Amino acid sequence: MTGWDLKPQGIQGVLKTTGETAGKIETYAKSYGEHLTSAATSAGTITTEGGDGGGKDGEKAAGGLVALALSQYAEHATSDLKFIAARAGKSLTGAVDATTAYLNGDLEMAAESQRKALGVPDLDLTTSGGRST
Repeated sequence: MTGWDLKPQGIQGVLKTTGETAGKIETYAKSYGEHLTSAATSAGTITTEGGDGGGKDGEKAAGGLVALALSQYAEHATSDLKFIAARAGKSLTGAVDATTAYLNGDLEMAAESQRKALGVPDLDLTTSGGRST
């Protein structure tokens, strides 16, 4: 790709902000799980006509259909959240690696140009249109 013009300070700022935001994913996921648990607990249970709670041998059931649905949803959503966190981490690492390689390439090119400029000049006047000896 031609015409790259990366600005390391700008990239660093974006990576810092993105990293800070991505770092909060774990906190958000924990809060999300607590809210799902609370919703499942508050959803109640289905009771039979006798009002015994619907559990085996008259025990109170641990959760109803809503709690079951929330549990199944949480299982699915958890893998999605883990994927998002992993993808964010890999994207940030890739951006850092690409920027580092770009900057190292610039430094290598600058060093090569400097070596060429400081090298011994070719004084073969016969090939440069000057006087022959």
